[in-house]
Amino acid sequence: MKFAQTTYPPLLAIIWMIFGMNSLALTQENTVGTIAYDSEAYAQGYTLLYPHNQPHARLVDACGQIVHIWENESGRVPGNSAMLSPMGGMVWAHRAADDSGSIISAGGRGETIEMRNWDNTPMWSYTLNDSTGRLHHDFALLNNGNVLAIAWEHMDSLEAVQAGRNPENLEGGALFSERLIELEPDGNGGANVAWEWRAWDHLIQNFDSTKSNFGIIADHPNRIDINYGTIGNIEQDWLHANGIDYNPQTNQILLSVPNFDELWIIDRDQEDAGLAWRWGNPEAYAQGDADDQKLFYQHSGTWLDAPYLQNSPDFGKIGVFNNRNPGATGPYSSAHIIDPTWQEADSSYAFENGVFLPLDFDWTWTASVPTDFFSSGLSNFERLANGNNLILAGRQGEILELTTAGDTAWHYRVPLQAGAAVEQGSELGTNANILFKARRYPAQFPAFSDVNLEPMGFWELNPQPLENCLPCALEINVEVIDGEYAYANVSGASGEFTVTWSLFDVNLCNGDTLPFLDEDNPCQPNLELLVPGDIVTAAVFDEQGCEASATFIWTLTNGVDQNEINIRAFPNPSSGEVTLTGLPSDAFLTIRNAAGKSVWDRTTSNHSTLQVSLNHLKAGWYFIETDGVRIPIILLPH
Repeated sequence: MKFAQTTYPPLLAIIWMIFGMNSLALTQENTVGTIAYDSEAYAQGYTLLYPHNQPHARLVDACGQIVHIWENESGRVPGNSAMLSPMGGMVWAHRAADDSGSIISAGGRGETIEMRNWDNTPMWSYTLNDSTGRLHHDFALLNNGNVLAIAWEHMDSLEAVQAGRNPENLEGGALFSERLIELEPDGNGGANVAWEWRAWDHLIQNFDSTKSNFGIIADHPNRIDINYGTIGNIEQDWLHANGIDYNPQTNQILLSVPNFDELWIIDRDQEDAGLAWRWGNPEAYAQGDADDQKLFYQHSGTWLDAPYLQNSPDFGKIGVFNNRNPGATGPYSSAHIIDPTWQEADSSYAFENGVFLPLDFDWTWTASVPTDFFSSGLSNFERLANGNNLILAGRQGEILELTTAGDTAWHYRVPLQAGAAVEQGSELGTNANILFKARRYPAQFPAFSDVNLEPMGFWELNPQPLENCLPCALEINVEVIDGEYAYANVSGASGEFTVTWSLFDVNLCNGDTLPFLDEDNPCQPNLELLVPGDIVTAAVFDEQGCEASATFIWTLTNGVDQNEINIRAFPNPSSGEVTLTGLPSDAFLTIRNAAGKSVWDRTTSNHSTLQVSLNHLKAGWYFIETDGVRIPIILLPH
């Protein structure tokens, strides 16, 4: 069956017919937009894309067509994340494209978090970009409609030294610490800070013994060493938290801290305790050495807690994109699942020999040649509803959806060069089309229940849709030849096709020809179940996923003798309750299964109509027999 997202506007269809787009699509491999698409393996849904260097967020279908767009002012750019709300609408972060006057500036910087409805009307917003702090990177949606955001907190050199920072590591004259804030819409178009957590309240150091937070780092794994961290391109950006997620089942926050090469968990039920769990680099809390490190400038730590994963063995575990694995032949990126153990007895995460468990990843994905897949920053990983893995290399704007066997279900590349759309066939380099995250929303996502998701056209210029994304041209008609056989004439098929003959969705036979009276035909026993007046359907399916059907009326009596008695059964097929009409007086009725065994019998007495309950029988073919009359009925699953 063709899905709605593969239907194209009439004008575009006319252009394809005139210029032969079907053949053109086969002469050039796509390099942007949808590059590969397996409709059977694809996790049905829509992907939200919010690329850098341009203002808008778009929802695209499997074929790469835009089905919805949220437009922003031309002077705004992502800052950096966007998410759909199950209740409808979208929350995104954005900033001024020219923010050269900002006091706090580093990679991933933001400014405003805003809620817009489906029609792009602003509902509320909150802005933070001043001398005290600045929103950056990511946020998470809470079940109560609030938003949990990451903000830098500006700490001057005096505050840093007082907290035990080594002055030699204060070249920038300040530190950007991290502050988590919960934003609550105020009902007047703005939002208030309803809750906060500060990394600065949970520090430890072994540099200056005169300070109150002086101690042995290894004895306090729940605290943050103010003198640790692999500084990136901005000296002051000490932690550089780049991802946040919230688990409503546990009331815990997951934070990605790449300058520590760690994931952190903050338990909101024990928020004063500091870090409830940390993982990826035990050296950050003075345990182990470089050989024990698992994460390397990771992004997008997320709980695998989506409703569609509740029956998955990975439900409640953590997914992460590992950007900068060191390899013998060069750096490479990977995706992982981590399974931390929560101990109900003492409300803590498992800890053994000085380190938080587990000792290793629960699951790992790398490319066949690891160095073929590498993004030094951005990027994310999602586990989808059908078990597939959605993996984004953010610096290349390249998204892979892979099956559990590693086969490609979908391959997409953002068709932009520095924010401007490019033609199909363009070759894009690293950082040409950077994307912070790609989020797939299943077709059953609540926000999609009453909105229009008809395709609006392609993002790239001069699009050349894949063959399985072209408009369906499949047609079928049935010819009945001299009462001997029926033949299905099929035209417009894409690739190979199959024809199925059926009655009431029950399969009778396969093949483009249906012989009526051929004893050597293995389908003949099925055809003997038909009675004159039955409507037989011929359905054709092609490789593109298109479907067409046609019908004809069966006129042969075969072995069924009506004996001029007008007995009818309805509904037929039935889910279990059948009404028989036209019954002769004092007739003996028997219902037999397809093997000829009696499964029900009764005498009609003087009633010409009888209601029969067959709910105790399995789905399949059955026969009502009386006085030489044999009527087939079909029971549907119930």
